[in-house]
Amino acid sequence: MTIIYAQTHIAMDLLIENKLSEYKTHIIDYATLKSILVNMDYDNINDKIVNMKQKGIIKSIKKGFYIHTSLINKNIVAKELISNNLLNNPSYISLDYALSFYGLIPEAVHEVTAITTKRSKVFNTDIGVFSYKHIKNELFRIGVKIEFFKKNAFLIASKEKAICDKIYFTKGIELTSKSSMIDFLESDLRIDIDEFEYFDTNIIAEYSQVSKSKKIQILLNLIKEL
Repeated sequence: MTIIYAQTHIAMDLLIENKLSEYKTHIIDYATLKSILVNMDYDNINDKIVNMKQKGIIKSIKKGFYIHTSLINKNIVAKELISNNLLNNPSYISLDYALSFYGLIPEAVHEVTAITTKRSKVFNTDIGVFSYKHIKNELFRIGVKIEFFKKNAFLIASKEKAICDKIYFTKGIELTSKSSMIDFLESDLRIDIDEFEYFDTNIIAEYSQVSKSKKIQILLNLIKEL
């Protein structure tokens, strides 16, 4: 009886895995997970979810939000996709993570940094750290693009938008002249200034106009001189 019982549970877990595998992003919310389990005649939904976490079928990212980690196949879940989906409102990857994504800074960045129109927030999860900074609506829409991971799209700042965001949110450093801006870019961020030769200044000009930031205007003037 014990063997039959164990085999039955293994078979049911495999059926659950197959259902979860239909979600190509491997990102599952509570309502979806509950629906799958109810359709498979589970009564104690929350107990089963706890059991699935203990078995490593899913990982909890935040309340009501899970990643299908799979017992069958090793799922590679893009952190960018997780970041885009953690909040109940739009967000895009930016700041240090985006700068590293484009190879503009030499360091690998493990914290996924993002921008949102809602309040700033940080999630510490088993997958990693996901942080969000608030920005006003008018700046949110500028210079955001779509990238793809295994046919799944995520929002990320263009390289021009990412550097603007980084400078815009940097506090405690006086960036009031061309020389101080160059020192910040080369010494603090370790960006190769020659990279700016290929930047789209239209994005930076729009960012400067909307933000009314003197720092961004100095950046724009610097890039135009290159």
